[in-house]
Amino acid sequence: MAPKTKRPISVWIAQILLGLYGGGSVLIVLWGLYQGLTEGIKNPELFFFTTVGILAFVSLFCAGFWGMAIRKPWGRWLGVAGVTVLLIATAVNLTSRFRDSGAPYILFTVLAALGLAFLAYKLAAGDAEEEFFNDRLT
Repeated sequence: MAPKTKRPISVWIAQILLGLYGGGSVLIVLWGLYQGLTEGIKNPELFFFTTVGILAFVSLFCAGFWGMAIRKPWGRWLGVAGVTVLLIATAVNLTSRFRDSGAPYILFTVLAALGLAFLAYKLAAGDAEEEFFNDRLT
């Protein structure tokens, strides 16, 4: 029996990011439900669509996290999709706050966007990741 391939650092980083954002989003939904039950819902349609939208991202992040944890190729691609969603959110945040922010904030956001882009690239096209997710025992 051949030993399994070690988990690449890019997979570790992606799993940590997806776990943090997935878990944080679950906490936001639970807090919203708690607030809705205790204080009432002022706009039920908006509450419903917001909750469903957040749960869609939660499912993407959690499925990517879990799929990468069990070394499935679909987990790899859901991880790429989750990191790409974070990249798009970072880019939108950068462009919406470009005028109001100082140079350190802009530099940090640009570096975060570049890091997420590189991480998505490594997950999608890296040789170590390819070997990790397609490791077949003979």
